[in-house]
Amino acid sequence: MKVLYIVYWGASEPLGQSLVLPAVKKLADLGAQLTLVTFEKPADLERADEISRIRESLNESGVHWIPLRYHKRPKVPATTFDIVNGAARGILTSLRFKPDIIHARTFIGGLIGLALARFLRTKLIYHNEGFYPDEQVDGGVWNKDSLPHRVAKFLERRMYSRADAIIAMSYRGRQLLESLPAVQNKAAPVIVVPSCVDLERFNWNGSRPHLPPESLRLVYIGSVGGRYILDRIGRFAAVVFREVTPGHLRLLTNADRSLIHSMLDPSGLNEASWSVDSVPHAEMPEQLLPHHAGLFFLSQGISEHGCSPTKIGEYWAMGLPVVTTAGVSDTDEIIHRRGVGVIVREHSDAEYRRAGEELRSLLKDPELAQRCRRAAEAHYALQPACERQASLYWSLISGKRTRIFSEAKNLRVPLDESRS
Repeated sequence: MKVLYIVYWGASEPLGQSLVLPAVKKLADLGAQLTLVTFEKPADLERADEISRIRESLNESGVHWIPLRYHKRPKVPATTFDIVNGAARGILTSLRFKPDIIHARTFIGGLIGLALARFLRTKLIYHNEGFYPDEQVDGGVWNKDSLPHRVAKFLERRMYSRADAIIAMSYRGRQLLESLPAVQNKAAPVIVVPSCVDLERFNWNGSRPHLPPESLRLVYIGSVGGRYILDRIGRFAAVVFREVTPGHLRLLTNADRSLIHSMLDPSGLNEASWSVDSVPHAEMPEQLLPHHAGLFFLSQGISEHGCSPTKIGEYWAMGLPVVTTAGVSDTDEIIHRRGVGVIVREHSDAEYRRAGEELRSLLKDPELAQRCRRAAEAHYALQPACERQASLYWSLISGKRTRIFSEAKNLRVPLDESRS
């Protein structure tokens, strides 16, 4: 089966390193003949050694890679150019490589796939990386029902109505998708594939460093600003370190230092109690190890239901429980069933203090790290997720529902212990 895999990320940036490259290599192992189209930032394209390393790695897996240049500004014209450029390159590629399926990941990737699928008359899978129009509203970029929001929602509905199958990142997201008239009218199958973790790399091999219990070491990885409310994380840490136990917050991010300071300074967190580092994604497993818990705070809104935070899977894979805001993806249910984290219900000092006390109690459990690892294996493992995708490919080509796909489709939620 020939698959044109389009994603509006760069293979050389952290999201590409953690989510795209392991997935396409695994899909190639499962029988897909893949052409990968990514959009690389100009600075990343100048890192010739890294680009060569990625290309060589993909070639070894039999994946043909087309890295296109990403354009950021001015936003609307630049994005429009990227869509047209991606579609044109996809058409040129199809002249040599007629795909059976276009796997379009991310919102912009979906728009490129939508144009290509209509032109090439081929099957389209829309890999919904969250509800992008609503993410922009929840992150404060757009106003609800503003012109950009309404246009994006219209385009989103077009993708849903045209897609032959949809991939959601969470079971809560799938429920929302299946309730949409555009999806119901098309009767396209919707399967769940979370943002998976390469558990072979994120592996502590049963041996974790001894951490002094009198100093709580918290870590946050990834983006800040917008939906990622670092100011609330800072306030949480300030309250916990002052009223529950002393500690230190470490940020592993590529974000601008001035932005980080502007978000943390009003939180009351002492500057000596936090630090920030930028590290290559390849070093992330060892960087996570010397911490007690990972943090993930997200602004509330409809977009939080459809996400699947990779960083939570990475925390769990390395034996760290997560402290998270409520309502994020399927995380609440997993935490309740497996005891692998703490849920912050509201943003108040009293709630932060309660969550800090709960975390301190949870960290006394000698089985906690093993439970976290098992949660990652059950809910973020790469192999079964890629098997579901490969099964979806075959089902679309053959017109038959294969066993793996049917089982995944009929599950209400994948959280019972039988799936561990």
